[in-house]
Amino acid sequence: MPRIIYTFFLITLIPAYFLRLTWRGMGNSKYLSRWGERLGRANIRPTKGKSIVWVHAVSVGEVNASIPLLRALMGEYPGSEFLVTTSTPTGSDILLSKLGNKVKHQYVPIDIPFCINRFINTWKPKVLILLETEIWPNIIHCCKQKGISTALVNARLSEKSKLKYLRFRSLIQPAISSLDLILAQYQSDLERFVEIVADKEIKLCGNLKFDQDIPEELESISDSIRNSWSTEGKRRPTLIAASTHEGEEAIVLEAFKVILDSLSDALLIIVPRHLERFSKVNALINNQGFNLSVRSRKEDVSKDVQVLLGDTMGELNFLYSLSDVAFVGGSLIDHGGQNLLEPAAQGLPLCSGPSMRNFMEISDQLQKAKGLRIVSNKDELAYYFLDLINDEHSLQRTGQASKTVFMKNRGAIEIIIRNLRDSFINII
Repeated sequence: MPRIIYTFFLITLIPAYFLRLTWRGMGNSKYLSRWGERLGRANIRPTKGKSIVWVHAVSVGEVNASIPLLRALMGEYPGSEFLVTTSTPTGSDILLSKLGNKVKHQYVPIDIPFCINRFINTWKPKVLILLETEIWPNIIHCCKQKGISTALVNARLSEKSKLKYLRFRSLIQPAISSLDLILAQYQSDLERFVEIVADKEIKLCGNLKFDQDIPEELESISDSIRNSWSTEGKRRPTLIAASTHEGEEAIVLEAFKVILDSLSDALLIIVPRHLERFSKVNALINNQGFNLSVRSRKEDVSKDVQVLLGDTMGELNFLYSLSDVAFVGGSLIDHGGQNLLEPAAQGLPLCSGPSMRNFMEISDQLQKAKGLRIVSNKDELAYYFLDLINDEHSLQRTGQASKTVFMKNRGAIEIIIRNLRDSFINII
């Protein structure tokens, strides 16, 4: 009964759902296309004779985490075809830019049985692999009905999400119980799942995001670029503010004014989290009076440029490689933080705001190792950057601390592959 009520509620929201896509399409026109896929209709077809492995990675963070896993799965199951669903165009763009025609992509259907069954009847997947927190009651139920094995890997469950799930326990508990395999990131995630479904076997796999790879050629490319930006033979001290959200860019720009008072040759790179905000952030930087270079226009970062706006997709790792210190957004507002691991992988000293509930374990490890500083305002951000830039030994030590945490936590892919093999050996 709870799932029936949930389904009826979703059906009533379909007009609002497509209105929201239309509104988001005002900032990103790709939200206005391929609506049929949202209703379960396929624009492409599976390859005949191939077993389909369906992987769902909702958006940018999950897609980035899924890339090394997908590559490992392709090596493990070379005779299978991999269908990856996302919810957002940005997730789709990153997936296809990194894997191209090695995978097939569709938008995930709305969690309504008619849409899901329409989708499943076209693709006929053998296995569904969900990443992180993607617990959709009807998707899991429909897969169960049709004999499709299901796994939730790299699973995380924040305290806030757990409390929300407990409010709808009669709906969420059967969905979690129906999953054939659950691999949680950390013990704290496992314990929160157990509070919802006490008798479910849940294993640990670590965090898949630690297994991302940094291209070997990235360092030499970034060295060449940074040298070209040099002033009077000296590299410019560079702060990157990455994955920023509404309200954070203004704080970062105020902090950068403080930095410029001490280091007139400093450079700030700002990379907003959502591409539909690029033009708004561009206007904000201009209104603050900074000399701006826009990455998408391939504008030079000349010596008088103070801010580089990273308004392209799929280049965040590259832009991290051009920086000395990284501020990671979604944290000065009550959002819960963003991925700290990409800059840690490159050995950057890190700072973030206090809202890190979605990445608490990683944040705690990095803070304990002294690779991450929590800052609460523009002054703390500015002075943390200045202290590091003015002390080369401290800069190197802090960056190495973040890199060490990253390296110590690798290995999730091997655990996930082993458990998938053991669970679904005769299926895929």
